[in-house]
Amino acid sequence: MSARRDADRRGVALLMTVVIIGVCGVGVLALWQLSAGLQRSAALDVAAARARSLADSALRAGYPAISDGTWRTLTAPGASLVTATGTAPRGSWRTELGRSGWSTLLLRASATLASGVRGVPARGDRRVLVPLVAPLDVPFAALTGVAPWAVPPAALVEVPPAAGAEVVCRGSVTPTAMATWGGAPALASIDAVPIDADTVTGPLTGVFRLTNPNLTHALFVVGMVVLDSELLVQADLELVGVLVTRGAIQHAGGRLQVTGAVLAGDAGGGHSGLGAGDRVRYDACAVRRAVERVTRAGPGATWTTVPLF
Repeated sequence: MSARRDADRRGVALLMTVVIIGVCGVGVLALWQLSAGLQRSAALDVAAARARSLADSALRAGYPAISDGTWRTLTAPGASLVTATGTAPRGSWRTELGRSGWSTLLLRASATLASGVRGVPARGDRRVLVPLVAPLDVPFAALTGVAPWAVPPAALVEVPPAAGAEVVCRGSVTPTAMATWGGAPALASIDAVPIDADTVTGPLTGVFRLTNPNLTHALFVVGMVVLDSELLVQADLELVGVLVTRGAIQHAGGRLQVTGAVLAGDAGGGHSGLGAGDRVRYDACAVRRAVERVTRAGPGATWTTVPLF
């Protein structure tokens, strides 16, 4: 009986030893996992901070694409281009400029770094939403005036059906042949090159301010023409873009040929009118290209995201 009791005691002791060893092993494993998790979390935190810093630096590398006018190559919403790329220790970065709308740009800087944790890179993302500000709204009528335009039967004002790029340029707006407004925009805020049509010898491209209200010399312009007073059309004026005057526009022997839009402020109570043979054909793409020449990037709003997967 004594031998059996000794054997039972040894069995119980062995069992207790096994249990204790097992419990200690589980505890050691738990501590190891906790330590490894803390180290993993610390590595990810450091990598996230580095990714955010690298994305901030990349964002600064993308700003010149806005200030130097590179954004003007994005001719329609949805267009984008990569403006800069680079490498960093254990990672890389890039900046991309996109046009999220006709009046909005999105500058995005992204960075990817090795976090030190297998299969989990750190990605920093920095974005700036930049509004585009123009001194006048895009007109959606071939002729706009404070009072309705006088259009004789021999003149042609047309709004052709949209096709191709014109569909995108018009968007959801249906243009009209004629519209009225409250008056001309602040033309002084438009950065335009002053010209005297009598001294021009060839076609012009850009934004121009007529210095003489009496047009006595033929002129061909792609872009925008502005005038701070009335305009007396005594010679041919051919324009692809937008014509804007503070006063009325009157026919006086010349011909007005416009592909785009005409806006008259009719200041002083004048009433604008076309002459026989004048032609105004609405073109939203020509209008947007002209207005974009006087559009500037405004202050932006920023936000940051730092995903770790």
